[in-house]
Amino acid sequence: MNIFKQFYRSLYSPKDIASFRFQGIGKTIIYLLLLTIIASFPNLYYLNKGINEAIHTFSITMEEEVPSFTISDNILHTENQEEPTIIEKPDLTIILDSSGTYDHTKISSYGNTVALLKDEFVIVTSGQAQRFEYSSFGNITLTKEELIDFIQTMDSLAYVFIIILVVIYILFMLIYKVLQTIVLAMFGNFFSKIFGRALTFAQCWKITVYSTTIPVIFFTIMDSLQTMVPSGYLLNWFISLFLVCLVIKEVQPEKPMQP
Repeated sequence: MNIFKQFYRSLYSPKDIASFRFQGIGKTIIYLLLLTIIASFPNLYYLNKGINEAIHTFSITMEEEVPSFTISDNILHTENQEEPTIIEKPDLTIILDSSGTYDHTKISSYGNTVALLKDEFVIVTSGQAQRFEYSSFGNITLTKEELIDFIQTMDSLAYVFIIILVVIYILFMLIYKVLQTIVLAMFGNFFSKIFGRALTFAQCWKITVYSTTIPVIFFTIMDSLQTMVPSGYLLNWFISLFLVCLVIKEVQPEKPMQP
């Protein structure tokens, strides 16, 4: 049975999942990779969309709305040294502040933000602020026009960075899925002994991988709709473990030894 038929059967048939325990370990690893890619797709789509929109919005806003500035001697210099310039867009806020009014601690409470501050550059995404002091780049001199040119270059190379991010993200997701299925398989191995089923740890792991199909599809749909599931992390583990137990019960119990 090919992995696509296995995928279909794993959506509704614990009995079929139980039969997959006899297949090779390599095929199970390939299936786990398939689930990982499926689970990663919504987040990678929105990440790609967000990066492209942010670069485009930032480039246009810098060119048309941000006043001239210069970074020299690791300090930001603007036409108005007393008041910060704040430009708010639907998906991005841009702050230009040479007065020292803002720092990274104040900006971290904003939404998606790019801030050129007196002595540092701050990016805020998903409530997390990343700060880079100008001095960490050496004693640079940078003007608004040079920054726009750099952003436009980044825009043309964005697909390269996105590909790298995709590979890294899928790799980390795969590591997480491997660890998750190993832990669930340990519980499955424990319950198999309680239920009187003769299963090795390797067989429990194979069962576990296929048992996670339904949670993966459910949370992929929720991520695609950008719908927050309350206690989703714990719910994912609970549903997966519940399905593992259902599949184990489909395995024929050990026959008692004849006297």
